[in-house]
Amino acid sequence: MWKTNSRAMKHISSLLLMVVSTTANAQLLMNPSFENGNGGDLGYWEQQCIAEPMLGAAPSSGYWCAEVEASNPQGCFGANMYQVVPGAYPGMPFFLGGWCRNTAGPWAPTIGLDIGTMDMQGNITLMGLGLTTTDTNWTWLSTDDTLQMSLDDQAVVVCNSGFVGGPAFALSRFDGIQFFENFPFSIAERPVLNSYCDMDGGTLVLSCSNAPITQVRLLDVSGRNVLAHSSVTNTNTARIPIAMLPPGVYLATVTTGHGVVTTRFLGGW
Repeated sequence: MWKTNSRAMKHISSLLLMVVSTTANAQLLMNPSFENGNGGDLGYWEQQCIAEPMLGAAPSSGYWCAEVEASNPQGCFGANMYQVVPGAYPGMPFFLGGWCRNTAGPWAPTIGLDIGTMDMQGNITLMGLGLTTTDTNWTWLSTDDTLQMSLDDQAVVVCNSGFVGGPAFALSRFDGIQFFENFPFSIAERPVLNSYCDMDGGTLVLSCSNAPITQVRLLDVSGRNVLAHSSVTNTNTARIPIAMLPPGVYLATVTTGHGVVTTRFLGGW
């Protein structure tokens, strides 16, 4: 459990907490991509230590992201960034997802996303959803779960910036955070696929925001397989090597937990 250093959040009555949105999969977060029409913006997000908007957004997430200092016992401790979600209620089935990455350097703490519950004194207890990574590339993390909280608590979405010991210093970045009520019929929705080519690494990066990826096939524009049935561990992000492809336009057919989706990309650059 950790305590915020901001003023205690206003209590919301039990009646309001039990109001259920009728909009399927409505985003419950404000400013989830950390920008506005004029530039970077961390409005609606609370932080204890150093956090600022940065250019260099995650795939399909605008232009800006949030950069947050990691916790350090010899510096700022409890450096997580968070947002209170008044519309959440006890027992709510939810989806949480978002992009995370460590900045390049020798220190790569474990960072990630979580849901916490805030009591009337401002104390936050994390659910411990296990959405973590040490990757220095943008990595999509997501899960479905049920909100565990009492009627007197509020839910918070937490960007966990990690922990480093000694005099070390590290920064993590977050972008495109999603948190919504997961209605039972939402499992039939179309998979939401993001993709980009990592030219330095020679890979095609595929991330599905609402379902795990189980298989990827690469085809040329004539429909011929160039990489058939590439199995993927049950994860939301897959990195497929494409440096060996000759120049041209290709298709990636991606099998996910919500069906199959196809995207185009350029190979041989």
